[in-house]
Amino acid sequence: MYCWYTNRIQNMDSPPEKDPSLSRRAYDYLQRKLISGELRSGSMVSEQSVATEIGMSRTPVREAIRALEQDGVLEQLPRFGTRVRTLERRDLEELYELREAMEPFAVAKAAKAALPEDVLSLGRVCEEIQTMAGELRKSKVPSLDAAQMQRLLSADLGFHLMLLRVAGNQRMMKIVSESRLLTGIFGTQRQAHTAPVLEQTYREHRVILEAVERGDGKAAGRAMTQHIRASRKQALDAYDHDQSHHNSRLLPLAMPQQLLAEIDRIEARRAKVPKTRR
Repeated sequence: MYCWYTNRIQNMDSPPEKDPSLSRRAYDYLQRKLISGELRSGSMVSEQSVATEIGMSRTPVREAIRALEQDGVLEQLPRFGTRVRTLERRDLEELYELREAMEPFAVAKAAKAALPEDVLSLGRVCEEIQTMAGELRKSKVPSLDAAQMQRLLSADLGFHLMLLRVAGNQRMMKIVSESRLLTGIFGTQRQAHTAPVLEQTYREHRVILEAVERGDGKAAGRAMTQHIRASRKQALDAYDHDQSHHNSRLLPLAMPQQLLAEIDRIEARRAKVPKTRR
């Protein structure tokens, strides 16, 4: 279950006879297909097909599709139907602007709230990227393949979402996780991920983590800003390269179950601990 991505379907005029849990189930189902890459940019989404797959009527599926349209993931095409959106350059710019506006603030909060157990969990996800860099160097292969990229994206995303969860602002986590979901779903190509690129990502994450461990919110916020700006440049440069070469490769995002469990453990653990600095 991709629990942190599961949004509550809001602002829908559902008559009393409708079961909102069916709409949520349809929403979660479609979201998992998007995250796994089964539904990619440009794919058409059929209400009837989805309803048949899940085993429900078309009405809750229609509500779920409407919610995903509001999230900016799906779009309606007159006379054609519903399609998974294609991300434009301006969309990418706006998503990174959103992250830069919110994540440094969140990580500064996390630095004041993080427990020793949180730091250990963050460290494990952080070390995954260094491990991958070492494996890549030993393999003599120049860059990650598609399966390895999924593993990297999972570790990178897990690190950021763990920090947001430690910060304890659920609204902020929802907004930022949605922006990460969009870039993951649309399979934004980045530069070739070589061992040096992975090692640089690891170093940037370590600087953020060490500031969090020290309880230095200002340093953590600065480090996060620098990290997001570097990621933004990398993503936009790769987008421009792909456009000029008419490259349409996609990398679906998949989250390992142990990472899902780790993030859930953070939430469960923090619910039991008084809100005091370690």
